[in-house]
Amino acid sequence: MRFRNTHPESDSVTQMPSPTLKVTVSVPDWSLLPVELLHIISKNLDDCFDALHARSVCTLWRSIFPFPSHLSRPSYTLPTLDNKGSWSLERIPLFLFRPRALAASEYFLGGIRRDEEPEEEEELLSPMQCTVKVEILGSSDRRLMNMKDCQILPLGHQYRMIGCNAREYRNVAVLPLNQEGGGGDFVVLLNFTRVMFVFRSAEMRWRRLQPFTDATCEELVTFRGKFYAIFISREVFAFDPHFLELTPLKPLELPNCGSSNDLVQSGDDELFLVETIIPRNDDVLDFNRLTLRVCRLDVEAGQWVVVTDIGDRVFIIGDLGSVSCSAKEFPNGCGVSGNSILYTNLPWNETYFYKYGLDTGREEDDLNCWRFSRENLVTILSTSPVVALRVERSPQLDALPY
Repeated sequence: MRFRNTHPESDSVTQMPSPTLKVTVSVPDWSLLPVELLHIISKNLDDCFDALHARSVCTLWRSIFPFPSHLSRPSYTLPTLDNKGSWSLERIPLFLFRPRALAASEYFLGGIRRDEEPEEEEELLSPMQCTVKVEILGSSDRRLMNMKDCQILPLGHQYRMIGCNAREYRNVAVLPLNQEGGGGDFVVLLNFTRVMFVFRSAEMRWRRLQPFTDATCEELVTFRGKFYAIFISREVFAFDPHFLELTPLKPLELPNCGSSNDLVQSGDDELFLVETIIPRNDDVLDFNRLTLRVCRLDVEAGQWVVVTDIGDRVFIIGDLGSVSCSAKEFPNGCGVSGNSILYTNLPWNETYFYKYGLDTGREEDDLNCWRFSRENLVTILSTSPVVALRVERSPQLDALPY
């Protein structure tokens, strides 16, 4: 800005200094929000991880926002089979999560544990109370991965019997007896190699069940108020916890083939049977022609129905159990698409998604089945304590017939 000197003895022009503009940005202090408003906010947080982040703001918020019940791991003390000790039955929530900051499409599947309560002075330095312990193959170190800024998909939960170190113990499943929320009675089905025990909370004792079959039970799941057990012999049974009744659910025939089966529950709506089929060639299993068949349980008819489409869902089958998630939850370009199946418990570290109706270029191959698609390569980075995997476009895609 210029001002002319109007003094009669001078006609010079004088340069005046420009005023300095100071802008002050006010950072809101969220800890000063009224307590009444915080209570309203706490009741409207549907996502359990939003509540977890809110607890990280300050000590006041931590005292008002309860730890999300969906992330809690309640445990129940149960007697041992001989009533001379006790076991702890623990409910573990399962999640699939993907760090958004990673350039590669890496995913982690597993249970989440709650850290110990931090000291007050550490509240803002270590704001997250929810971490996942990850062990990557080829490394002797385990690191805690903070789940802040992760894409997170809840996958239900599973149960583990803590303290049951019997050599033949395999798995456990739990069902509440009152589906409408009244009362707290429950039934536990405990699976050993060739025998099962049932525990009813009203009786507080274990009862040995008559053998379902002579084969080993591979998997236990719960669906619509019943237990479902799958055996190495391909037999499947439904078990009613109220009347302790068994219902056989025999899979469809597979002539001249070897197979193994897995049960996949998709919410409370559908239960699927995924069969791994290995054709025989001169009485020798031909693993190079391995395919899958997928069946859905028709509950009313009590039988399996073959399906060729599971919609936008992705089935992930492995040592942590079998889970179903929606491919729509994944951003475009993450290498995950619907109507596909992935195994993570294979003896090798590289695999592919299975798709239905792929053309192999060989006339002898039936198109009416599920085969692995080489469009995206899946590398299994870790299987314990969580499953870690990377999905990327297969470098051999252009050189393969399918």
